[in-house]
Amino acid sequence: MSDDRYITLPVEDQEIKTACGKLVRAYGGQEAAGERIGRPQQHVSDCCNKRRGKWLRIDEVATLESETLGHQGHPHVTALLARRAGFELVPTPTITATGRDLLILFAKQSRKTSDMAETIIEAHDDERIDYDEAVAIEAEADRVIANALAIRAEARLIQREGGR
Repeated sequence: MSDDRYITLPVEDQEIKTACGKLVRAYGGQEAAGERIGRPQQHVSDCCNKRRGKWLRIDEVATLESETLGHQGHPHVTALLARRAGFELVPTPTITATGRDLLILFAKQSRKTSDMAETIIEAHDDERIDYDEAVAIEAEADRVIANALAIRAEARLIQREGGR
């Protein structure tokens, strides 16, 4: 094996390789991912190796991410790229907008915001927020954001129905 096969990638590229590795593991490993995208296992391995200059194509990432929904960290690569661009990904609501549920959603928003405040207050009791508490706060914030997106979806539906 020649030394020229191995390179030192910048930290930013190593982060992408790490995200690709997590995506491949979530899919079921290098062999399974390779089969799905029509590439040999060695190619997938090289694309996840922080010392190789090979990369998964965007369509390959899209295919694997579309089939790892629900796995911890999903969507692995897309979330990293979004953060780098100054954005945060949040799941969109799974409920169907009916145009009649704004008051119900607003009431839920108030409750979810209250739940988040309670979680933050409980976490801050000892004047220090640890890892598990931060995870709980993040989960509460995600619930608040998801509900706010549902409110937005309702408002957009009402606008579409208004026909302007």
